[in-house]
Amino acid sequence: MQLGYVYKLKPNSQQEATMMQWLDMLMAQYNYLLRDRNDSYEQVRSPKMGNYCDLRSHGQACPLTCSVSKSSSLGYPWKKSQKNPRRSPYEIQSSTLPILKKQRPWYKKIHSTVLQQMLRQLDVAFSKFFKGEARYPKPKRRSRYRSFKYAPGQVKLDNNRIYLPGIGWMGFYNSRPIPDGFAIKSVTVRKKSRGWFVSIQIEDKSVPLPPVKTVNEIRPNHVKGCDLGIRKLVSTSDGQTIANPANTNKFKCQARRLKLRQRAASRKKKGSNNRKKSFGRVASLHEKLANKRSAYHWEVAKQLTDGTDALVFEDLNIKGMKSRCKPKPNESGGYDRNGQSAKRGLNRVIADAAWGELVRKVEVVAAKSGIPVIKVNPRHTSQECPKCHYISADNRDGEKFVCTECGYHDDADLNGGVNIRNRGLKQLGIDPIQLPSERGKVTPMEITT
Repeated sequence: MQLGYVYKLKPNSQQEATMMQWLDMLMAQYNYLLRDRNDSYEQVRSPKMGNYCDLRSHGQACPLTCSVSKSSSLGYPWKKSQKNPRRSPYEIQSSTLPILKKQRPWYKKIHSTVLQQMLRQLDVAFSKFFKGEARYPKPKRRSRYRSFKYAPGQVKLDNNRIYLPGIGWMGFYNSRPIPDGFAIKSVTVRKKSRGWFVSIQIEDKSVPLPPVKTVNEIRPNHVKGCDLGIRKLVSTSDGQTIANPANTNKFKCQARRLKLRQRAASRKKKGSNNRKKSFGRVASLHEKLANKRSAYHWEVAKQLTDGTDALVFEDLNIKGMKSRCKPKPNESGGYDRNGQSAKRGLNRVIADAAWGELVRKVEVVAAKSGIPVIKVNPRHTSQECPKCHYISADNRDGEKFVCTECGYHDDADLNGGVNIRNRGLKQLGIDPIQLPSERGKVTPMEITT
């Protein structure tokens, strides 16, 4: 079993300056190695005249040292006695670290495993790109490169003190003791607006995760279909609704305070210390809101998994839902209104709800209990009648659902949860159960009036 704990560090001024210096050097080397891969990629895609290795003169005309391909060669091709093995891009760039420390001695201050983990970070970014899980890696800015990582077995803990190689011992707020039997797997040091934090991943192989429940162990009446929304964060098929904290007065006041702080910071003189302090206060409030949202999501995840055999969610394309509207060119050469200004508010509330983060937290909590989390196609879940399965856009009227075919009516979000649950049961190979009550049965007269 693997767990992750986060603690706040208490570094002194010298240790804080060292960590900031490490981040700057790591960011510079990350961008340099990224450019090295980009140049290699362009060289393979469209070779240019003169960029080649001259085997006769033993001169290297091509400045590239790495390739983005999955299998590439390392070594000097003009040395006949040397074998030219196939190695990964990580191994190719990792072999240049000793040369880096000779040419730039100040990189010797950084622990060797921290440099190697930086290379791993770049390698993972390219792996996700080739798998289609992320875009092509871009250079890091100082505001976006805020962490470095140690390899397993390098960091030590002693009560409320932690030893970081190359930095030394420092105190931390031991708010959550590590359970007995768990070993430290990896350690990540991260700079945030409220200070420095350390994320510790621990593991105990003797504590296995509970097995995921099989289809025979799943009871149909204990399967929850969860419809994600904005006014109501989650609406389940059993009639329960979970409020969205973004709609509370407290959250709205904090959002208003954030807007005022952003406005005040933008008026400060560029490059001044006051501007830096103002944006620091903005970042602090952003982090505070994110922490409150995360804590609320963990509570929701615990509530959804209690007494449940399976959870069903919609497989939403959240990124596509927040994409910009397509421009509408007109005959005069300009553009007509496409509704993007009105859609900004919808994009903002979708981001505040953080559906993706909620589902990921639910998956983590459900895995500890062996509860499967199923994702189904979201098409027409809010327009389909669970009684007669008639699909029409006229069935949905705001937060009300009234079937124009059979007269069934219900709350639109709860009805969506029922449809999501039924689709999840079909995906598991279980016949959808009947609705538990007759609350949705109305007469045609009530529909027309």
